[in-house]
Amino acid sequence: YEAATVDGANAIQRFRAITLPHITPILIVSTLFSFVRTLGDFQIVWILTKGGPINSTHLIATLAFRSAIQGADLAKGSAIAAFLFPFLVLIIALQLRYLRRED
Repeated sequence: YEAATVDGANAIQRFRAITLPHITPILIVSTLFSFVRTLGDFQIVWILTKGGPINSTHLIATLAFRSAIQGADLAKGSAIAAFLFPFLVLIIALQLRYLRRED
């Protein structure tokens, strides 16, 4: 930081040129982990709201559960859960590719 300050860089330029490149790998990995966790998260939404008022807080996992188990429509619940799978595979593949590139 001192060299950038001596060279006349302001705070935004220092952040963009020094800080951001160092924290970008961590931001990408944590964002991907968070995304995968959110897609598969079930307990928090189900315990707190059970899908919420007028189904406003449903995630794909809770919607699949409600359709398959509570709604007794196993085909619809399975289709909803199968819809989630390709997204998870894509995100995990991107994450593994990024992590291998970093090594």
